Amino acid sequence: MNLSGHRNRRKFRSSFLCIALLIMGGCAVNKNDIHRWEKTERGPDKLAAVVAHDKYNWELRKEAAFSLVRMEPRGGRRIGLDLLLSTLLPLPPATQTRIIADMTPELVHYIILQPPPPPNKEGATIDPSISFKDAAFALLSHDPAFTLDEETQKQLRNALIRWIQTDFENRENKPQQFGMEQMVRSLGSDAVNKLPDLINEECTKIERVISLIADHGTPDVKAKASAALVRLEESIESDQWLTKQTPIVQQANEQAKVHATPEQLKQQLTKYQDQETTRIFSAMKRLGGRSVIEYTLKYAADSKKPEERRKAALAALEGHIDKNYATDANQLFEIAKADSTPDAVRDLAFVRLGEFPKEMIVPRLYSDFFPMKNWKLRWLAGSLILKSISVSELPEFFNKLPVSASTKIGMSEPLTYGAAIAKMEAVPHAATPRDIVLAHMNDHSLGAKLTAMGFFYHGKKSDLSILQPYGEKRDPLPKCGPADECGWVCEIPKPGSEETEAKPLSTVGDFVRYCIVPSIAPDTLTHKEK
Repeated sequence: MNLSGHRNRRKFRSSFLCIALLIMGGCAVNKNDIHRWEKTERGPDKLAAVVAHDKYNWELRKEAAFSLVRMEPRGGRRIGLDLLLSTLLPLPPATQTRIIADMTPELVHYIILQPPPPPNKEGATIDPSISFKDAAFALLSHDPAFTLDEETQKQLRNALIRWIQTDFENRENKPQQFGMEQMVRSLGSDAVNKLPDLINEECTKIERVISLIADHGTPDVKAKASAALVRLEESIESDQWLTKQTPIVQQANEQAKVHATPEQLKQQLTKYQDQETTRIFSAMKRLGGRSVIEYTLKYAADSKKPEERRKAALAALEGHIDKNYATDANQLFEIAKADSTPDAVRDLAFVRLGEFPKEMIVPRLYSDFFPMKNWKLRWLAGSLILKSISVSELPEFFNKLPVSASTKIGMSEPLTYGAAIAKMEAVPHAATPRDIVLAHMNDHSLGAKLTAMGFFYHGKKSDLSILQPYGEKRDPLPKCGPADECGWVCEIPKPGSEETEAKPLSTVGDFVRYCIVPSIAPDTLTHKEK
C-alpha cells in the first residue's frame, strides 16, 4: 500500500472540505488563521475564498486580500497577487471598491518605507516594498479595470510615484513584476517630476534617468534636466573633478598591481574624463533642451577642447536644432569657417547647419565660403547647398562657381556636385537637372563647365555622343600644389596589363577623356591614349 499517496489524498480531501466549510460557514475563521494560511500549502485557496465570500466581515476579507499580497513566493512565483486579482475581478463593483480601499492604507505604508541600504559585497539586499508596489500598480492598471474610488486612486498613485523617485538607482535594477518604464508610462509625467534632482556626479544611471524624462517629462521638467546635465558636464570638466578622481584611479592601479608613472596617471585620468564626458554628451543628445544647445555650441567652438569631445558636443545637437535661433546658425558658421577647426569637427558643423531651413543658410554658404581660397571649404558648402535647394535654383549655383583656373578647384568638387545634381527630382513642366547641365556644357565659367561634365560620371553609354566632342577641349585645369590636394589624377589601365596607373590631368579634355568617358565605358580608351 502506498502510504504516502494515501496521506496526500487525505490531506487534499481535508483541505477541500475545509474550504467548502469555510464558504458554508462550517469553520470559524479569525486573523490568526489568515496569517497562518500565508505559509500553508492550500492556504492561498483558503485566503481567496475569504476574499470572495460576503459571509465574512470586511476586516477579515481585507486581511485575507492583504495576506495574498504579503505571502512569500511559491516556486519563485508570487502566486498570491495573481490569485487576488482573479478573485477580485468577478466581484460586484461596490465590493471591489470597498476591499481595495480598505487595503490601501496598509499598502501605502509598506510602499513608502525607507528603502534598504545599497547592495554590498555580499550581494543585493531585499527590498520588502516591491511586492506591495507591484500589488498597488496591478490594482491601478488592471485590464479590465477594477472599480476604485477617487481617493484610493490618488493614494496609490502618489505612493507609487514616491516609490519611483526614492532610491531610483537601486530599485531600477530589482527583480519586480512591473518595471520602471511600464509604471512611468502608466502614471504619466508626475512620475518623473523629481528625477532631474538625481542628475549629479553620484548618479550611475544617468542614461536611464534621462530616457524616462525625455519620453515622459513635461517641458519644464525636461528644461530642468537639460540644465542639470550642463552643470554635471561642467563639473566633470573641472580640475576639482580630476583631483577627486585621482585617489580612486590610484587605488584601482594598486589593486591591479599597475605601477603608473605620473604621466601615465595623468593619461589615465584624461581617458576617464573623456569617457565620462562622452557619456554625458550622449545623454544630452537623448534629451536636448535650450541649456544643452547653448552649452554644446560653446563647447564645440572652443579650440582648447579635445577634438573628440568637440565632435561629441556637435553630435549631441542632432535633432535638437532650434530653427527660431539664428544665433545658433551663426555659431555653427563660425565653427565651420575657423582655420583652427579640425576637419572632423568642421564636417559635423556642416551637418548641423543642414538641419536649418535653406533660407537661413544658403545665402551665407555662398557669401562666406565660395570666395575662400580653400577649395575644400567651398566643396563642403557647395555640397550642402545642393542638398538644400531645388532644381529651379541650380542656375544660381552654377553662376557662383569659380570662373577660371586661377582659382583652385579640387576634382572632388565637380564629381560630387554632378552626382548631387543627378539625384535631384525634376518638377513637371519645368527644366530638368539634365536640361540645366546641358546648358552649361559650354559655359565660360570653368567651375560650371567641370560640374556639367561631372554630371555624366555615372551616366549611360548613350551619353557618350554628348561627351566625346569635349574630350578635345584644351581649357587648362587649375594649378595646384601637393599641399592643396586638388587630386586632378585618374586611374587608367596600363598598356598590355590588368593593372592601372595614375594619369595626371592638365585640361578639361583630359578630365573628360580619362575620367568621365571611361567611367561610362571602360573600353573606350584607345591603345594610343592608354
